[in-house]
Amino acid sequence: MFIYILTFAVIGLSVFLYISDMKTTLLFLSFFLSVNLFGQSKKRQIEMLIVSKDSIQSLLDKEREAHSTSNKNFINQILEFNNQISSLILKSGTQKSRITNLESQLKDKEQENLTQKNTIDNLNSQLKNKTDSLLILEEELLNYRPKPKPKKPEIVEDIKSGFKTVKIGGQVWMAENLNVSTFRNGDPIPQARTKEEWEKAGENKQAAWCYYDNNPANGKKYGKLYNHYATSDPRGLAPNGWHIPTDSEWKTLLNHLGGFVDAGKKMKSKSGWDTWKSHITCSNCKNWNAEYRSKTACHVCKDTRVNGKKTHSGNGTNSSGFSALPGGNTDFYYGYDYIVNYGYWWSSSYDSRGRPEYFILSYDYDFCEDRSTRASVGTSVRCVKD
Repeated sequence: MFIYILTFAVIGLSVFLYISDMKTTLLFLSFFLSVNLFGQSKKRQIEMLIVSKDSIQSLLDKEREAHSTSNKNFINQILEFNNQISSLILKSGTQKSRITNLESQLKDKEQENLTQKNTIDNLNSQLKNKTDSLLILEEELLNYRPKPKPKKPEIVEDIKSGFKTVKIGGQVWMAENLNVSTFRNGDPIPQARTKEEWEKAGENKQAAWCYYDNNPANGKKYGKLYNHYATSDPRGLAPNGWHIPTDSEWKTLLNHLGGFVDAGKKMKSKSGWDTWKSHITCSNCKNWNAEYRSKTACHVCKDTRVNGKKTHSGNGTNSSGFSALPGGNTDFYYGYDYIVNYGYWWSSSYDSRGRPEYFILSYDYDFCEDRSTRASVGTSVRCVKD
């Protein structure tokens, strides 16, 4: 009975050792021993068990030694790993300290840059203030500098045609109105001495000229008045080297003198133009509002809102040298009209309706404008050089 108990004990021990991760060989040994015990004498069984016990004990000792060595190695690995972790923690602390130092240096640098920026901004502000002061001073000094006198236009006499000329921009214009009685080829231009003769020339679409009011004295000052049939005659009204200006050439002149609005004053002569009057606003009631004005009568202007008239000169500055004079015009409908008030000059161009165009200057405003009219109207002529 003891033998059976011992056999099962050995088998149980083998199973336990197997579960406890012992070597598989020990399990097979125990199983082999238990099988071979059956059928043996008790003495032999005991001897075999003793031998088996010693073998198992030897194997157990080796396994314990191996486990002990393995455990030591594992413990050493753990210790080494701990040492590495400690080293890494130490290095991490060093790196963190470095990062903290770098962040501190960065903040110091940012503060330094901010200080430098504020300094630069202050210097720029001071520079701007000084620059502005210098510009103001320069502007004040310019006011004390004597203003250059405008260049006086050079008026010369054209040798071939005998007319006074002036250069304005890139153009050369006659500085006086045309006063010829023959075409370029020498053919005479018919003179209309009466209103009826002028009307007949217009009806027949024939060239004609006249003096204003049929007075030769006006011809000396203002030149002759020509209908458009004379300016467009193929025999040529303008002298050799000259031509009747187109609408585009007139506008080139005006643009050079500042445009339609500003050119007139520069083109008109300094004398010879009529004066004009404007109402003077009553100084007593000019600032009254509508409600007060409706309830209160002005004792100064008697509610007319004006207090007299102011006289204005119609003359220009003639800064261009064009020397425009108010020679008036003539028409069989109205006769002679507008001398000393208006100056009219033909263009060789036509409007969209086929009517000839002309340019006009007035005594009561300083701009020049272009218009169109009937070809039978008589106006002054200016020529521009080819």
